[in-house]
Amino acid sequence: MADICQNCNCSPYENLCVCATQNGITIIQPACQTLPDGSIASNPCFRPSPENRSYWSYKFSTDNAMATRGISSFVIPICQNIPANTVVVSEKIDGCGTFTSIPFTLSPTDPNYGPAPTGFSWLKVESDNRFDKGVTVEYRLEIVGNYPNGTQGIQVRAANVNYTFACEGCYIVPQCPEPGQLIVNLTCEEIFDGNNVRLAYEVTVSNPGGSPLQNVQFTDTILYPQNVTLGPITISDPTLNVDRSVPGRILITGNLGTLEPGEERIITYFLPVTGVSGPGEFLIDNRATAVSGTAQASDFCTLNLDVVQLSAAKCCTITGNQVTYRITVTNTPNSPGTNARIVDTITIPEGLTVRFSSFGGCQARFRNGEEVPLNQDITGLRIIDIVCDNLQIPPSGSAHRDIQLTIVSASTQSGTINNTLNAVDPLGGQNQLFLPTLNVPVSVDTAYVASITCSNPCPNNINPDNGQFFTASSTMNAAGQSDCGCGGGLSSSNPTRKFNWRSEL
Repeated sequence: MADICQNCNCSPYENLCVCATQNGITIIQPACQTLPDGSIASNPCFRPSPENRSYWSYKFSTDNAMATRGISSFVIPICQNIPANTVVVSEKIDGCGTFTSIPFTLSPTDPNYGPAPTGFSWLKVESDNRFDKGVTVEYRLEIVGNYPNGTQGIQVRAANVNYTFACEGCYIVPQCPEPGQLIVNLTCEEIFDGNNVRLAYEVTVSNPGGSPLQNVQFTDTILYPQNVTLGPITISDPTLNVDRSVPGRILITGNLGTLEPGEERIITYFLPVTGVSGPGEFLIDNRATAVSGTAQASDFCTLNLDVVQLSAAKCCTITGNQVTYRITVTNTPNSPGTNARIVDTITIPEGLTVRFSSFGGCQARFRNGEEVPLNQDITGLRIIDIVCDNLQIPPSGSAHRDIQLTIVSASTQSGTINNTLNAVDPLGGQNQLFLPTLNVPVSVDTAYVASITCSNPCPNNINPDNGQFFTASSTMNAAGQSDCGCGGGLSSSNPTRKFNWRSEL
């Protein structure tokens, strides 16, 4: 587009563009021009509102050689979309006062000059014997609106001969702007805050073209599964209409008005997820479209909302005087894979001495913060917190952690080892929504009354030493002989280590 009019100094004098003289005729486009209010401004230039006019000036000069013939007419190419009633052509003959409005014609073709260049019309001025030769005449085009700078040749007719002036870079004329264009850019994301999630959308509608686009109609359609509940929408443009009459669809419509060349409109909206009926991977689709006349554009994005629900279980296995507690975290059907953190607590009663041989790769600490050692005697009353980080639970699968201890001795006739799974927490940064874990907290007790019992024996348990399956024992006789093949018994020579094993819920 033509630059905004700036003050211009005529001294030293400069030309914006001039081609070689032909048969005594020269066409000059000066760097400065005189505007209707008498000010001197850059050439060409544009004055915005309230004038909204652009100005383009040219000089036609003839010498006084005998072979030179006076100019009878000339044509300047200008944008074919410029109506004649928005143009004023003014003429100033050198030494003859001020600019005077003169007649002209606009046509895509002319009998003497032929068709105008593609996209242009001929602006034709005839001299009508107002001047002959040995003179310089300046012409100023005053056009409503602003137009891009184009480069086209100017033609002159003298003595029935046409001369074309079209050297490199000449001359600067008002060409048609590029048509308006529409571009729609849509982005979407899930914003998590703890175990809450918002759907965030940003739509940018822009016109990178060269012409205004009027009556830009905007439509955005969000489609989501009906087992996902979305809360009230927060939208940045209050003029847009929101239609939620169809379940599983949000329709946003409105008129964005006129988009000027280079202008863009940014629209944002947010939707909280307020409820989900169950676990799964839920696709939320969004398509935004803008239309203005024949110009149209759209963009599309999809969000994948992962909703996870886990289930926890705990059981124990007794092999001789060794107890294995198994923690199992299972992904419920349709639930995507995830990582979790589990917090488990074992309470060793007063009068019992145990020795841990494994925490299943987890971290175990006493309540005072000290790390629990492996393969060392621990005498109750002791409370031990076991934390397993980064437990990977595959889709429709499970993850296990085994905690193993050996009962070394007991100084009391009865007691209970309590093992409770207190929490299954999602790990941060996964961009997943978690439903409450099923069956948490869950506990299993190993009790002894001159024996040790498991409150929830594992069916088809895995022997932690050799990985073989065996059947949990229900009792072991006083001599330490297993009646179900669970493993060796305890010595009868030490009464504090002689136990019956039985399963109890």
